[in-house]
Amino acid sequence: MKKLVTAALCLLVNTAFCQSAGEELQAKLNALRTMSANFNQVVKAGKREVSETSGVMALSRPGKFRWETKDPMEQLVVADSNRLWVYDVDLEQVTVKKQQNGLGGTAGLFLSGYDNTVTRDFEVSADANGKKTSYDLKAKSPKENFQKVKLIFNGDKLTNIELFDQLGQHTSVQLSNIKNNPSLSASLFQFKPPKGVDVVEQ
Repeated sequence: MKKLVTAALCLLVNTAFCQSAGEELQAKLNALRTMSANFNQVVKAGKREVSETSGVMALSRPGKFRWETKDPMEQLVVADSNRLWVYDVDLEQVTVKKQQNGLGGTAGLFLSGYDNTVTRDFEVSADANGKKTSYDLKAKSPKENFQKVKLIFNGDKLTNIELFDQLGQHTSVQLSNIKNNPSLSASLFQFKPPKGVDVVEQ
């Protein structure tokens, strides 16, 4: 009887009422076909802070992103859904590798991937407080790049990302000046090494 009542409610009210936390999160991620924002990122290994960086990012799902660090050192990471380019400006060096092998536990990898696979790869729980919703993800497989993930949305805007990778590294990203589904130039997700820099193929 309870199942029949629930099914009836699903037909009569908004379908979001009947979505699981994972389905709700997947719908929000799928709605983000493009995105741009400023970021502040802190990476920790255990209790030790490894780095703090800031810059701008752009995303075009699936598979394309641009992660441009401005401070404290300039670095540009571009993924074109096939190859990953990492340009260290001060070192005058570009590293290029296959995208599927090169992203490790980065926020760019998580945001550009997981098209319709969140519920397949993670157990998801949610905690809502007003307009803010926090989603906690726990990997179903020990081989997953990210063992734990926390995503915080304010309405439909993703404001915070926390990633815990296989090596125990914790990456925390705070986003600001967020734009959902802006029109982005395809050139943002293309990269041509500047003349005179060393190019390392991996």
